[in-house]
Order: sequence, then structure tokens, then C-alpha cells
Amino acid sequence: MRLTIFHKLFISLMLISLIMMAGMALLINNSFQNGLQSYLNQSEIEKIETMAERISEYYSHNKGWKDMQQKPELWAQLLQNIGEHPSPSKKHPERKDYRSSFNRLEARLNLLNKNGKSIIGNPKNLRRLHNNIQITKIPVINNNRTVGWLSVIQRESIKGRLAERFLRQQLDNFYWIAAWAALFSFIVAALLVRHFLKPLKNLDSAAKSLSNGNFDYQIDVRGKDELAELSLAFNLLTTTLKTQKKSREQWLSDISHELRTPIAVLLSEIEAIEDGIRKPEPKYIRSLHDQVMTLTRLVDDLYSLSLSDSGVLIDTSQKVDITNIISNIANQNEVRLADKHIAIQRLYDHNQCMLLHADAKSIAQLIGNLFENSYRYTNPNGQININLQQTLNAILLTIEDSGPGVPDDALPKLFDRLYRVDKSRSRANGGSGLGLSICKNIVKMHNGSISAQHSELGGLKIAISFPIKDN
Repeated sequence: MRLTIFHKLFISLMLISLIMMAGMALLINNSFQNGLQSYLNQSEIEKIETMAERISEYYSHNKGWKDMQQKPELWAQLLQNIGEHPSPSKKHPERKDYRSSFNRLEARLNLLNKNGKSIIGNPKNLRRLHNNIQITKIPVINNNRTVGWLSVIQRESIKGRLAERFLRQQLDNFYWIAAWAALFSFIVAALLVRHFLKPLKNLDSAAKSLSNGNFDYQIDVRGKDELAELSLAFNLLTTTLKTQKKSREQWLSDISHELRTPIAVLLSEIEAIEDGIRKPEPKYIRSLHDQVMTLTRLVDDLYSLSLSDSGVLIDTSQKVDITNIISNIANQNEVRLADKHIAIQRLYDHNQCMLLHADAKSIAQLIGNLFENSYRYTNPNGQININLQQTLNAILLTIEDSGPGVPDDALPKLFDRLYRVDKSRSRANGGSGLGLSICKNIVKMHNGSISAQHSELGGLKIAISFPIKDN
């Protein structure tokens, strides 16, 4: 049989309730019996104290307790005065008489002289016949002197028909109360468990709806407990998946659009040559080659982006010199930047070694992409500034170029995949729209941050921060 969480919680609550009620029943039963017996014993002691005050009048300094011994009716009268009804006296009561009459105070009460010798009664026989007894002695005072004792034998457990009937009646009432309490606990436990598990049922329905492709399903969250937080997290997950779905659809649409343009150009050029409209002259072959190179760069960038997404080629276990990498890439691009009349200004100390736990190949790709981006989108006779600083906790890298600038609303979108500020101009410059997305992934894999800002030179400023790990 499959046990659901409802069954497990319900059984757990019921077991806890039953164990607690059974423990309470045992403790209450024991406490009630002890308390009732203590009350009965104390009531008897109060009666005997009253009897001790009266019996002292029958003590004689000359005769002692002879009058009490010779006149049994005096003893019977004293018992009647404290509410007891003495039975007919017997000179030689049998053992069964002691057993049957032990519950009567008369059978357990003894008069002792000041030396502790029994005057009326025989406590030795009673002590031998009964277990769990305690003997209480009340002094008999005459003229401020103890002239004797009233000794009573009391049990530690309840005896007597009236007391036992009362105890049994109270226990029956308690058992009925416990039964109703158990039934009430049963109902309340079922309702509470059902109420507590309602958010889980909502989560189950939401998960099934999400698995069927419904990304608009939202759970109605109530309360602030852990299940409410879980429901909020699920709603956030649904929203994130919905956003990713739209982003993926847009991503596929953009890729197909980017591939369609060069393929359409290639197809038209090839069909024109096949139909004899154009001859396979070098200029047409060069055009075909340019389109193939555009496709190649796009595919390469897509491959690099997928690798940066997975982070499989990122190894940050080794220390690399950021200063050396930047200097090498700047030197490699200096010639072609000079052909476009773009000057490079290095605003950092070439001789200062800045070490960072990073992947050298990825850092080189990052800086190379930034140089490529500046080369493509900076007008001739422009300028590129490179600044590198090291603080106590991070290495700061900024690369900024001169005009043209970027609109304010485009700054936060520059790192989106296939986003271009001017698509026609970007295609003319050979850009795929993936370079800054790759840069963002590489910086993220190094636990850094990257942002795009307006440059004082009139163009774009890319600011990167790499945290320095403790050695």
C-alpha cells in the first residue's frame, strides 16, 4: 500500500496523541488514586485527633486505662462520636473477620499506653495480615503529658467499597472523556493535515500544468511559512522558464534570420552563375567567399558561445598575468587599427604584473573580442583607451573608444545575443552580434562583472571587474 504524505503525517499525529493520552491516563490514574487515598487517610487522622482529645478524659493517674479496658462501651461511644459505627464486639475474631473488617476504622484503631503497649486492639495481627500499610500515632495528652497513643493502621492504596466505587466512577468518566478527546483529535488532525498539505497539492497541480507546457500557471500564495516560500519559488521558476522559452524562440528566430541572409546571397549568386547571367569572374567569386566567411564567423561565434555557456573550457586553477595578455593583444591589433587611423592609448603601467586566477585562453578571447568590437564600430581617426588597475579586492579593466556612441536604451541590451544597435551597419562591418554575449559569459565564469557605459571619448566604455581570490 502506498502511503502518501497525508497518511504519514496523519498517522504520526495520531500516534503522538495516543501516546500522550495513554501516558496522561496512567499518570492521572496514579495521581488520582494516591491523592484520594491521601485525602481519606488525612480525614481519618483528623477524626482520631478529635478522639484523642476526648479519650484523655478517661485516663486516671491512679488506674491508668483500666476504665477503658473494663468498659468497652466507652470505646464504642468514642467511635460513635467521630462518626464510626462499631460492630458487635468479639472476643476471638477469626482471620477472615480481620480481612473483611479491615476497611473499617474500628478494626485498624488501637489504644496504646505511654510505653507503646496495646490497651485496646491487636495491631500485630493486622500488620501480619495486610501489606502496604503505614502506622500513624496520635498522642493522647492529659495535663500536658503524653499518657498514651491512638495508633491507626492505614493502607497506601484505596480500599473500601465506597472509595473503590467512587474511584471506578471517576475512572469511567475519565475514559469516556479520553475517548471523546481521541475522536476530536482524530478529526482535528485530519483537518489540520489536509490544510497543511493544501499548498503541496497546489504545487503538484502546478508541476503537472508546467510539464504540459503551461508557463502561465501561478500558485495562489497565502501565509509566510516554508511552503509559501516554496510556492513563491515555484512561481518564480515558472516565470523564468517562460522568459527563457521566449528568449529561446527569439534566439532561434534570430539565428535563422542571420543565416538566411548570407545563404540567400550565396544562392542567388550561384544560380546567376549557373543560369549564365553572370560569369565566374574573380569579383563574383570574391563576393561568394565573403558570404562564406560571414557564415564561418557566425558558426564559430555560436560554437564559442555554446562553450562559454557550458564553461567546459574554463580552468581558473592557474595564475595568469593580465597585464601581459592585454599588452600582447594590443600589439597584435595595433597595425590594423593604424590602417584605420585609430590610435591606442595605454593608461596603465606595462611593467606592473597583475596576477589573477583565471583561464588564459578565455581571458585572451575576452580582450580580443573587445578589441574586435572597437575596431569594427569605431569611426576612422578615432581613439581607444585601455586602463588597468588593481585594488585590494579586484582587478579593474576598462576599454573605451570614440564615436559613434550608443543610445541610452541600447546599453543594457548590448550583451543580449544577436542584438545590434544598427543591424544593417553591423552586417556591413561583419559583426555577428555574439561577441559581447561571449564576453559576458567569460566574465561570469570568472565570478566577475561587466557593464556597458557611455565613454567620455564619445563612444562605448566596457568596464570589467575580476575579484582577486585569496592565495
